[in-house]
Amino acid sequence: MATRTQAPASRSSQDHREGATDRPVSPLSGRRRSRLPFRLLVEHFWLVATPLFVLAFLLVVHLANPLSDQLALLPAPRLLQALAAALLAGLVMLGPYLLFRQEFDRAREEVSLLRDARLGLKDARRRLRRHGHRLAPGARQEVEAATAQLEAALRQGQDLEGPLRELEGRLEEHLSFARKGAAREYAESIGVAVFIALVLRAFVVEAFKIPSGSMIPTLQVGDHIFVNKFIYGVRIPWTNVKIGDTFRTPRRGEVIVFVYPREPDKDFIKRIIAVAGDVVDMRGDQIFVNGQPLPRKPLPGPCEYEDYDEALGEWRRGQCEAYLEENGGIRYVTITDASSLGRGTGIIHFPYTVPPRSVFVMGDNRDNSHDSRFWGPVPYDLIKGKAWIIWWSAGKGASVRLSRMFDVIHP
Repeated sequence: MATRTQAPASRSSQDHREGATDRPVSPLSGRRRSRLPFRLLVEHFWLVATPLFVLAFLLVVHLANPLSDQLALLPAPRLLQALAAALLAGLVMLGPYLLFRQEFDRAREEVSLLRDARLGLKDARRRLRRHGHRLAPGARQEVEAATAQLEAALRQGQDLEGPLRELEGRLEEHLSFARKGAAREYAESIGVAVFIALVLRAFVVEAFKIPSGSMIPTLQVGDHIFVNKFIYGVRIPWTNVKIGDTFRTPRRGEVIVFVYPREPDKDFIKRIIAVAGDVVDMRGDQIFVNGQPLPRKPLPGPCEYEDYDEALGEWRRGQCEAYLEENGGIRYVTITDASSLGRGTGIIHFPYTVPPRSVFVMGDNRDNSHDSRFWGPVPYDLIKGKAWIIWWSAGKGASVRLSRMFDVIHP
């Protein structure tokens, strides 16, 4: 009797019976790979945590503003607000972590292993490049083979634990003398970060704090601003020498930060009224540039402002009259004290011709500004940059002016 033969099962049916799945293999040996959203959250944790902390901090500040006078009596009130924001942000992140703890832990281990593999490859290449010539041919081949194995596993998404341990073993066996110390690694990382920060501060953008009310209402006491430092040319650090300042010269109406000509250790911020070659004249509160009055109209409604008296160390409230002024195509608001007869023309004899490579500046708080009317023009070489954006605004006591944050100074 003929016997029936059964064809061997197909590869797919065997895999199905053995429980094989199409789920990607984890870099961790023998484990299921975590889902992509969890890996992204773990790998880019600070991109999520930082905005969350900022939002929590702004919320805490907003809720604490009505109690600003009481908070000002406490030591380091801003630090206390930051700690409260960190606690709030931590509680917000704790909920999702507890719900998906296994997924997050698996993703954290995978991301850590991937990071170790990439750093291991970078270290292996560095050691081979600098010290490979000191190895015997066989030893070099072992290190290169282990490096190639880990590269292939990383590229193909395979198990990384075995190849990484193999590479670490070969490096320890043949190139242990070329290992960087922990102190050196930290020093190099910190050094690079400090260097980048100094370059940005010297040539690109710098932060300044507004200490006085001479630019009210455009800038308030306690405003923290960023200044664009390269727009008028690059200023060589610790000197007054500028390179490329002829490509984009300062313009009327712009707000600039500059070195005070009479005291080089102080920085001032004012608005440009006139540029080189312009003829400036003042008749009462009206400014004339090249014989033409600056367009100026009074703004209706009450006008009040808060200023900080540095000599007395206290805040004061003043009554004012506000005007909408235009210069160089830029519109802005200026104020004068309601009870004042004007600050006068200072030492400058009007009409006044602005010298070459200089600008004539004034504060928007016209009766409370120490500006070019009293000490003359600002040379180009002393200009540090153009005021850009308000990134923080601290008011009276421990209050924060949230509505002013991220206001562009030149809209």
